[in-house]
Amino acid sequence: MKIFSVVSRFSLIIAALLVSTVHAQDYENVGNINIGGVGFFPDTVRNADDALGVVIGGELPLADRWSLVGDYYAVETDIQNGPDADLNYTRLGLNYHFDQLRGWQPYFGFGFGSLELDSTGFLNDQDDDTFDIGLGVKRFINDNWMVRGDYKMIRGDESHGWDDAVTVGVAYAFGQRSSRPAVAARTPAPTGIRDSDQDGVPDERDACANTPTGAQVDRRGCELDSDRDGVVDSRDDCPDTSVNLSVDGNGCPILDIMQRRIELLVNFDYDRSEVKAEYDEEIEDFADFMKEYANTSAVIEGHTDTRGSDAYNQPLSERRANAVREELVNEYGIEEDRVSAVGYGESRPVDNSNTEAGHARNRRIEAVLSVDVEEQRRR
Repeated sequence: MKIFSVVSRFSLIIAALLVSTVHAQDYENVGNINIGGVGFFPDTVRNADDALGVVIGGELPLADRWSLVGDYYAVETDIQNGPDADLNYTRLGLNYHFDQLRGWQPYFGFGFGSLELDSTGFLNDQDDDTFDIGLGVKRFINDNWMVRGDYKMIRGDESHGWDDAVTVGVAYAFGQRSSRPAVAARTPAPTGIRDSDQDGVPDERDACANTPTGAQVDRRGCELDSDRDGVVDSRDDCPDTSVNLSVDGNGCPILDIMQRRIELLVNFDYDRSEVKAEYDEEIEDFADFMKEYANTSAVIEGHTDTRGSDAYNQPLSERRANAVREELVNEYGIEEDRVSAVGYGESRPVDNSNTEAGHARNRRIEAVLSVDVEEQRRR
């Protein structure tokens, strides 16, 4: 037995539509392509099990609040007491966008399509022309991506029953996002109607009393916040701020100081100064860091183990440091005046164990870079 009767399902949709007209704000109708999952609940007359599948679709604005939509559902189900079956639903329809509710964009939709239920060896395959009606919501999570979901009731001309479908997914928006204010500028209220702040919205409907003179307001009498950063336009020094950024009281992005740091460590064979190929990736990463932060300069520090005399180890450490410096300059294009080399011989060991492993750790070059950068804080 279906969970909802036809009457109760229509009642839920109508109630949701009525709720969506309360607390009116702006609306957004923007083109997008979407993908997600669908839960399909066939009517009992189809003799098929509830199942999950994939939905892909697209939406194209037509005029103001209306958009043209197309969807394709691909669902794998089972015939009750029978074999597996493929359920494919293709539709074309229209969506009507209501005013937003705290950032959520509700919409009502209807459409026409074709539903096919095919199963190998099953004699009662179905091919229905359909009509559907439903309700959905979507919400931007940044400038281009949104989450969306909807509920549809689908009726076939052959099955004469109502199928249910619930979808949840993500969408990529293309084109320019727009928000249409209900009141673009102050308009004097009709004679005899009280409008204390003279914003064009009568006091009895004004949710934001005492708005500043000259500020644009919406149909509720509240100042507009065009970039939706939480700071009204009249106080926003940084218009068009991305919705995913945190802002200060003036509507400008908050900047945090972050430290970026990279270390380079290259070890050498005994009594050698050739750079081994196994360190190419580390050296390239170091060079990329210097290219990204062009105000940095690096000092390559060369070292040896304690075997051999000081007089021999000192120039060996310098050769090791210069070998890495030359690779940064010649192989990766770092400017010569940004990289220097210095040798410390055996004077700065990192391992005093006097073992072969300890000597290997001491045969090295080291370099460290750090830089403070400003980053825009995200919400």
